[in-house]
Amino acid sequence: MRKIALISLLYLITCTFSYAQVNIQTLYTKNNEVTKELDKAYYVRLVSIPDQNTKDTLVEEFYLSNNALKLQGKVTNISGTKFKGKKYEMFENGNLKSEQMYSNYSEQIDTAFYYHQNGKIKCILYYPFAIDKKGKYKIEEPLYLAYADSTGKILLKEGNGFAVSDNSYSYEEGYYVNHKKQGDWKGHFNGKRYTFTETFTEGKLISGITTDSIGNRTPYDSITGWKEPTYPGGINTLMQYIGRNYDYPMQALHAGVNGIVEIEFVIDKSGEPRDFKLKRDLGYGTGEAGLRVAKKMKKWEPGRQRGIPVNVKYVLPIRLNTVQR
Repeated sequence: MRKIALISLLYLITCTFSYAQVNIQTLYTKNNEVTKELDKAYYVRLVSIPDQNTKDTLVEEFYLSNNALKLQGKVTNISGTKFKGKKYEMFENGNLKSEQMYSNYSEQIDTAFYYHQNGKIKCILYYPFAIDKKGKYKIEEPLYLAYADSTGKILLKEGNGFAVSDNSYSYEEGYYVNHKKQGDWKGHFNGKRYTFTETFTEGKLISGITTDSIGNRTPYDSITGWKEPTYPGGINTLMQYIGRNYDYPMQALHAGVNGIVEIEFVIDKSGEPRDFKLKRDLGYGTGEAGLRVAKKMKKWEPGRQRGIPVNVKYVLPIRLNTVQR
């Protein structure tokens, strides 16, 4: 008798190659979106999956404008997102952008160095950690050791002083006292569409207010400010829904197809899942079946950032397994 087991796992991705090294190349836009069009690509990611005789999977990224290295590190998954050991990032001009250390469980540990584009040190953080008897890492809150502006002027030392945290999506600035945020902080996010002010006491967020471009204000605190999208009934309900409703294609069943189909979609600000894409296909109609079942999901509770509903990209892996017994 043939039994069909369908398991939906939201984060677990596994894949094994037996004999030779396999290289996976993916193009990305400047907004970190996957693209197949070279003229829209900003950088390329190369994931080198090792053969039987080596253990480490290497990921490297290169700027397409000048072939300069953008990122380099060792990873534990084939998508190249779970790092271990040293991870380096570079600016397009060739200067070092950051140097970070990760545990074998992809947790950031030890000392991290970040740089301004002109090559001067920007900030130094330390991630305290301990290893228990089972080899598991216990990670504590990071310590802000130093911050300097692009001229080299030191604004924070040994956890005390002014600092800025910024990336392509958000910006925030304020003061640290004994490595913890203290007093009033301010910043913006989502392309400066929203500004915010926050009040901290010994690192704890007491209150915050987000203001949109037309002056609407949204108050929040440490509980209401940040939320991941949630499916009605939770993860287990979603897994059960996939298991009951995925229609295993007959040709895939006859071929004994096993593996993981990945469906990518966006949970928009209203909680509606949309923009479905087939990220990984096993063939034999398995990907199309995954899209069909995903498109029939219920409406989600949307994710929130600083009290504001936001679009969140989500990847739903569906593991397919035919079991003989």
